[in-house]
Amino acid sequence: MIKCSSCGKRHPENTLFCDECGAYLQAEGRKRTDPLAVEDVDWMEADFGVTSPLTEKSTHSIVIRLSILDSGRQIEFPLTKEITFGRLDAASATFPDIDLTPDKGLEKGVSRRHAKITRKGNDLFLEDLGSVNGTYLNGKRLTPYLPHALKDNDEIRLSRILMQIHLN
Repeated sequence: MIKCSSCGKRHPENTLFCDECGAYLQAEGRKRTDPLAVEDVDWMEADFGVTSPLTEKSTHSIVIRLSILDSGRQIEFPLTKEITFGRLDAASATFPDIDLTPDKGLEKGVSRRHAKITRKGNDLFLEDLGSVNGTYLNGKRLTPYLPHALKDNDEIRLSRILMQIHLN
């Protein structure tokens, strides 16, 4: 049996998520990022409409600009196939495309391999990579490894780092 570290409920071996609180169970004993206390997480509700973010854009040139709201840092990059977010850690050979260490990623609960944005044709998708503290799109926590459509001005939260995406 696996005991949930968040709520204490017991589950059969190989259970991925606690059916009581939703915590990721397989990270026990191997996790590298400490979970946030429940009171540190602001839960928000959002209305989701799945639409293509780039219906009138060229399939060859997509430029993404991220505004990291707490630090004020602006990151601009072209997206060809995918871009990963996390924290740089040379000891474990983890080198994300967007390193959130300068934005207090460690203190704010960002995993080394936290999330990624992928491109399929003219559509962009955000995917959580099994992070301990979660990835949120417009206030809704994403299911790990399940891509969600992105559109211009969407709000992305990786643990406690809040950012807004702008598509050019």
